[in-house]
Amino acid sequence: MKPIHILIGVLVVAVAFFGYNYWQNLNSGGDFAAIEREALAFYQQANPGLTNLSAEVIDYGCHIEIEIRENGQRLTRLGWAGQGRFYELGR
Repeated sequence: MKPIHILIGVLVVAVAFFGYNYWQNLNSGGDFAAIEREALAFYQQANPGLTNLSAEVIDYGCHIEIEIRENGQRLTRLGWAGQGRFYELGR
């Protein structure tokens, strides 16, 4: 297979993936309170010893991030992958 065909295939897959995620974000209804609650539950389940947690949802347009804080100090950032699915981005 020619390298140009491989490149075109990779581009098609990437555009389809990011387009689908963008469509999912648009159809989330903008209910950031629900995303906030789900993110807190997700993080609390993985870290049961932490208390006084709060979350802030930030919509960057291309993706949605949630900052998890304890007593105002940022512990981590989560990415929202839609409908109760999250992934950790780091501090």
